[in-house]
Amino acid sequence: MAVLDGAAGAVRDSVRAAAMFAMGTRDEFTRRMLGRHMIADPYPTYEWARSQGRLIGSKYGLTTVDWELANAILRNPAIRTANSQRGVVAEQLGGRVMGWMFGPPRRPGVVDPIGPDSMIGTDGEAHRRLRRLTREPFSATTIEQLRPRLTRVAEQLVREARRSPTFDLMEEFATRLPVTAICELLGIPEEDRGRFRAWGEAIAADLDAYVTAPRERAAGRAMRELQAYFTDLIPRRRADPGEDVLSHLIAAEEEDRLSERELLVLCSLLVLAGFETTVNLIGNGVMALIRFPEQQEVLRADPSLIPGAVDEFLRYDAPIQIVARFAPEDMEIAGVEIPATIPLSIMLGGANRDPAMFEDPATLDVTRANARKHLSFSTGPHNCLGAPLAVLEAEVAFAALFEALPELRLADRAQRRDTFVMRGYQRIPLVS
Repeated sequence: MAVLDGAAGAVRDSVRAAAMFAMGTRDEFTRRMLGRHMIADPYPTYEWARSQGRLIGSKYGLTTVDWELANAILRNPAIRTANSQRGVVAEQLGGRVMGWMFGPPRRPGVVDPIGPDSMIGTDGEAHRRLRRLTREPFSATTIEQLRPRLTRVAEQLVREARRSPTFDLMEEFATRLPVTAICELLGIPEEDRGRFRAWGEAIAADLDAYVTAPRERAAGRAMRELQAYFTDLIPRRRADPGEDVLSHLIAAEEEDRLSERELLVLCSLLVLAGFETTVNLIGNGVMALIRFPEQQEVLRADPSLIPGAVDEFLRYDAPIQIVARFAPEDMEIAGVEIPATIPLSIMLGGANRDPAMFEDPATLDVTRANARKHLSFSTGPHNCLGAPLAVLEAEVAFAALFEALPELRLADRAQRRDTFVMRGYQRIPLVS
């Protein structure tokens, strides 16, 4: 623990010094990697970064877009998640520098779904313990049982959307399906699901590199309201348990394996992670097929290719573009020296386009044999818990869209979300 405490202090000190210096000077890396052009298209910048080396140093720490190195760092059990220091750096800097790695200032009295108390913010045995408690309800076998229900929901949503000549994929389909899925898992009443959607969207926007004061205030309100909701629901579910994930977690608490705070943090994390990634996966995948119409025809001719295509969508345009780590001590990983306590930005989107791993990476290929090698769900100890659910939802979504729509075709210009870390679309108008 002393080693980690020392590392955390060094992280804070090194980032603070670097960021303060960077306020007066902007190096080439900073200009390229932190510019708002990254929202529209980060991939040319990733290719520039690739030309600079496997591990690039800057005033903001270390960055890699190299698949081999990124994979090795993420899989190394000695590497620590930067979320364990969430809020500390931002508080010291008094701003949003490095916000995408460490998040906004901590909010007293409010549980943080990706902070140091959460599954994402813990390492070692503390992390493994939380994973064990959620492994069964989020296993691929358990999640697969949702397929018939989600298939009916997806088909119904498409039918409703097609009542008009055009419809917004994001508003009327891509958001509603994942919200339904996570609420079904948690046993949330149907009349409350609209609130869960709003809370998830507000909190997710707060995690990005480009956080505004209104977004921060909205996220704070959402976190408080979500916490209050679960604080009220948990006693009622404890008295009348069901077959849902929330009841499973409450049972774990009753066996003295989860504290009440841990339970609240886990519930909040499941809401955030349970649908935000999938919303972007569906939207990004549809836009990829519109850009590559011949690949759309391949899938329509052989729907059995949809599972592999979902992996290719994840590789081609990752819903989450970056995760952050640090080494608690100097170490060598994949032939590269990693200095202690310096923030490591793992550019998942860049690693997924590494030509050393993926042939012709800028081209969508729904038959790509190694598409599953993508890092969009991270990998190693912090591999995304909700990956099986996200994949199932995407498979169901594309099957329903192909069945109902003769062609995926834009009715008007699509609009990107004003975020970088969470890469997705605000609006995709399609022809019915």
